[in-house]
Amino acid sequence: MRHKLTAIMATGLLCSLLGLAAGAADAPKGKITYQDQISGIFRSRCGSCHNPDKQKGGLNLDNYGGAMQGGGSGKVIEPGDAESSTLLMVVTHKEEPKMPPNSAKIPDAEIDLIREWIDGGALESSGSVAMVKAKPKFEFKLDPAAMGKPKGQPAMPEGLSTEPFIPSAKPGAVVAMAASPWAPLIAVAGHKQVLLYRTTDNHLMGVLPFPEGTINVLKFSRSGDLLLAGGGRGGQSGLAVAWDVKKGTRVFEVGKEYDVVLAADITPDQGQVALGGPGKIVRVYNTADGSLAFEMKKHTEWITAVEYSPDGVLLASGDRNNGLVVWEAKTGREYFDLRGHQAAITDVSWRLDSNVLASTGEDGTVRLWEMENGGNIKTFGAHGGGVAAVRFAKDGRLATAGRDRLVRVWDQNGGKQREFEAFGDLALEAAFTYDESRIIGADFAGEIRVWDLKDGRKLANLAVNPRPVAERLSRATQDLAVAKAEAEALAKQTGELRAVAQAKANRIGELQLKVGGADKTAAERAAVLAQSEAAAKAKQAVLDETLATTRAAEQIEASITAALQAAEKSVAGSGAAEKGALQALEAAKAATKKALADKQAHDPVLQKAAAALDAAANPQAADQASNELAKLVARSVELTQAVATAGQAQARAGQALEQAKQAKSTAPTLAADSRLKAKAAALAVQSAREKSNHAQQDRAAAEKSLTEARSLHQAAATALTAAKKETEVALAEKAAAEKAFADRKAALDAALARTKSLQAEANALAVEKNRSDAKPNLATTARPGA
Repeated sequence: MRHKLTAIMATGLLCSLLGLAAGAADAPKGKITYQDQISGIFRSRCGSCHNPDKQKGGLNLDNYGGAMQGGGSGKVIEPGDAESSTLLMVVTHKEEPKMPPNSAKIPDAEIDLIREWIDGGALESSGSVAMVKAKPKFEFKLDPAAMGKPKGQPAMPEGLSTEPFIPSAKPGAVVAMAASPWAPLIAVAGHKQVLLYRTTDNHLMGVLPFPEGTINVLKFSRSGDLLLAGGGRGGQSGLAVAWDVKKGTRVFEVGKEYDVVLAADITPDQGQVALGGPGKIVRVYNTADGSLAFEMKKHTEWITAVEYSPDGVLLASGDRNNGLVVWEAKTGREYFDLRGHQAAITDVSWRLDSNVLASTGEDGTVRLWEMENGGNIKTFGAHGGGVAAVRFAKDGRLATAGRDRLVRVWDQNGGKQREFEAFGDLALEAAFTYDESRIIGADFAGEIRVWDLKDGRKLANLAVNPRPVAERLSRATQDLAVAKAEAEALAKQTGELRAVAQAKANRIGELQLKVGGADKTAAERAAVLAQSEAAAKAKQAVLDETLATTRAAEQIEASITAALQAAEKSVAGSGAAEKGALQALEAAKAATKKALADKQAHDPVLQKAAAALDAAANPQAADQASNELAKLVARSVELTQAVATAGQAQARAGQALEQAKQAKSTAPTLAADSRLKAKAAALAVQSAREKSNHAQQDRAAAEKSLTEARSLHQAAATALTAAKKETEVALAEKAAAEKAFADRKAALDAALARTKSLQAEANALAVEKNRSDAKPNLATTARPGA
């Protein structure tokens, strides 16, 4: 993100370039003071903008007090350290805004005078005593190029005391918790102390005393090297302190408030701390010397949340009157006023890229804001009754805790990814571990749970009120003895289960050989069965063919027999047929002769009638003769037709006689031929029947072989099934035995790990107790600069 920011420390800090004051360059050597040399430069170069009447950016350089006080963004002059003074940086054009604006630098001679004046203690007059800049109590400000994941191993506590600062019998509400961004470390606020737990094995690594009162906020620096705590006593005092995580020593204290600190954070470069509380003012302090850099006064209620963006450009703060403001981190200028929550703001968290801010409130919602225009890009209901905490993971997921006693994980679209088992009281805190493999939640009753983020299993509980070292040593020693006994018992049981599992594995090997043999036999029997089925099928085909041949031969034989019978019958009836044909011919001839006679007898009558017509004397006679002639003509036609018909009958009778004579002559030959065919057909039928009988015998033999092959194959298949079933049972028994072994082995590993952990804890506690016993008067609180 490229924010629309400037690094302005005071608007129009210096004014337009004016004429050089006469004699300034010729100032006498020796002490350089405000009255003698510097005031003239300020009046000539800056007087038009930074005078008592105008005071741009809240800065008045017209008098010594105003110059030393600085502007609305804090001090601009650091006596004794010109290079750390904002005033010198802007007039030399090393920092923005360059002064005078839109002009060249002031002359080098004047810059040198200002530098010598500041380095000389920023004297007001020749009689003034030089002021000395307070030296940092601890040099820890990071190079901006080195911010983020530290080189080498991330900071982890080394040899810190785990003796409770104030032992407590009952746990109290966990109102502050923070996870290191790079190490397996979680910080938990207890009663006037901070507890540091290693998240890989939930081991207490150190206790950091906070005798100043209640701790309300914990924040690791972005490098993970420092741990910041804010708190105090309500209505009395408040401050923020930071510890070196490795050494457990305090490296700075800032604030000295008149009321408790409720919210605080440290810049990514560790150079400043912002804090807020009931005073409704966000104050920013320099960590080097504890000085106040600037403050913001927009909030109208108690400030409940403060956090710097990961890139250090912005600062977000929220209050109890649902006010949510984003500020320019370097100047304290308002950047966005974010409106949307309907109740008190409870927490804020920045996404790793600094582009999105998450806020939560007692209205039960989580709101996501983009930093280009300050728009509310997502709002979703997270917890009924109110959300108490929110934290971004590196991958953009969010963890929340709420008054509904639940801790939940969300994606950035408000989709719930996981919900963990409800607490017995209000859930107050939630944090991802550095590698996001676990999530840790805490509630109002003081219960702290560690869950596996992947499957939601509860892995452990952490104590907010650990017992004294001596008690924990005694308990660890007792637990160690129990754990060793348990590990020994589990080792014995594991050995027995290993033997059982090995026996089952051996049995599986035997059964697998058995299954292999049965499978081979079944395959061989299957091959024989296939061959038998093929042979039976072939024999059936041969049988079907021979039966078809027999049926065809029988049909031929029947046809030839019928032909033979017809031939023999033809031989017997051929003479009678000839005689009948001869008689028919004679009858036809007689009929023809008679028809001709009738025709010849009729012809004279016809001629006579024709003559009568010719001779008719009158028409009447002619009509009568004509009618008679017509009748006779019709009779003549009939007689002519009868002659033709008789002639045709005679011709057919003659043909029939010729056919009968021919049949009579050929019938014996046809009968003899039919007898030969009938004999051949009978022989063919006999041969086909013999082949069918042989085929039926072969088929019966093939069916018998097939039945035997099927029986053998069934027996082999049954044996194979039984072997496989036995193997399955054995495999199930082996799996059960291996599971029992694995479970017991896991229990043994856990017991051994617990034994190792308890041994390490007991050893560490013993060393710590011996060290404490040897030095009973050793101070328990590390102070800044100690």
